[in-house]
Amino acid sequence: MKKVVLLICAILMVSSLSVFALNRKKGDIKHGKKIFREQCKACHDGKHAKKVRPAYKTRAQWKRYLKNDGKKLFRKHEKAKVKLNLTKKDINDLWSFCYVGALDSEKPQTCD
Repeated sequence: MKKVVLLICAILMVSSLSVFALNRKKGDIKHGKKIFREQCKACHDGKHAKKVRPAYKTRAQWKRYLKNDGKKLFRKHEKAKVKLNLTKKDINDLWSFCYVGALDSEKPQTCD
C-alpha cells in the first residue's frame, strides 16, 4: 500500500512540474513581440512560409505548441531545416505575447 501511495505522489509531483514550464505572468510581453517579429514573422509572411500570427491560434493551441521549452516548435522547424536561436526565456516571452494576442484573448493580435 505504501508503494502505491508513493507512486501516486511521485506521479502528481512530476505532472505538477510541467504546469510551471510556461508561466505567462513571468514572461516579458514586449520581448515576446520582438521575438515574434524578428524570428517568426520574418519567414511566416505567406511567401516563404505559411502566415502565422498570435490571433491564428487559441491560448490552448499556443500553449501546446510552445510547451516543454518549445519542443514541438523546434521539431517542426528542424524538419524544414530552419535553425531557431531561442532560449527557454525567449520561449516563455513568446508564450506571454501569444497568450495576450491569441484568438480567444481580449485583444487578438495580428502583429502587423
